[in-house]
Amino acid sequence: YTHYFYHVLKADYTFPAHRLNDVPICLYFMTHAYFMFYHILSNMTLRRVRTTFVADAGRLLFETALVIVMSYTTAFMESLTICGFPYYKFEDVHMAYTIGSAFYGIYFLVSFPMFLRVDEDANHKFTLFQTAVE
Repeated sequence: YTHYFYHVLKADYTFPAHRLNDVPICLYFMTHAYFMFYHILSNMTLRRVRTTFVADAGRLLFETALVIVMSYTTAFMESLTICGFPYYKFEDVHMAYTIGSAFYGIYFLVSFPMFLRVDEDANHKFTLFQTAVE
């Protein structure tokens, strides 16, 4: 996704820093913190759905719709809040908020349910290798 942000949305960090793929290296460490935050919130929400509603087609439909809404909302809110950072800019903010959020949200469509799988079943503990691969 890094290249997508820089080449399609024309995103740019404007502060001087050592960079890897044109991203300031210090921001790679911050990424882990906020991605864990997003995924913990999604886990809490999806677990609430799974423990509140009966497992049927209605719950599956609701859970699917919820993942779609959470994915787009998460991507949109990240785009919106990062624009408040004075050293970050998009060439076209409207495109970043709408189209950019939709494409960025695709990542969360996959990652929210996958993150929930890790150690969800108490009888099946994931190894470090399984966690890294899956």
